[in-house]
This record gives sequence, C-alpha cells and structure tokens, in this order.
Amino acid sequence: MVIETKDLWQGAYVLAEGGWLSGVQVRRRPDGKKEVLFRLTGEDVEDLARRFKNGDAVCNVRRLKTHVSHLKQVIFGGEGLARE
Repeated sequence: MVIETKDLWQGAYVLAEGGWLSGVQVRRRPDGKKEVLFRLTGEDVEDLARRFKNGDAVCNVRRLKTHVSHLKQVIFGGEGLARE
C-alpha cells in the first residue's frame, strides 16, 4: 500500500510504526515557501494514516521524535532519498 501526505507529523508517525519512506517531492509555492509531499509505503500505512487523522495514534515518543528529525533532514538537508 502507498499513501502520500504533506503532514510531517503524520509521516513520522507512519514511519515510527513500520512504514517506509519511498519518495519525497519538494516544490516551491508561488509565495516562495516549500511544499513537501512524503510518499510512504508498507502493509498497514493506510490504517496508520487513518488512526493518526482520527486522533487514535499511539506510538513510542522516542521513535516519533527520531523520525520527525529524519524527515526534517530529508527536507532541509537533501539527505539521500529520491526527490522529484
């Protein structure tokens, strides 16, 4: 399964619960700000995304923090992941 999200926290949650980051699109909006789309894959990613949106997300906070930091590095540091 594959989902796409612009939500950093949702992406980090899905990664913390076993999803894989398979792609990132970084674009500039007309106002100059970055717009980022994370592509996440894995067996349960749709269910995890739904749990996050419904407010039922539960995970290890250390893992969540690690994945938030990683996604920020991908966005701002260009860390080795395919970007479109």
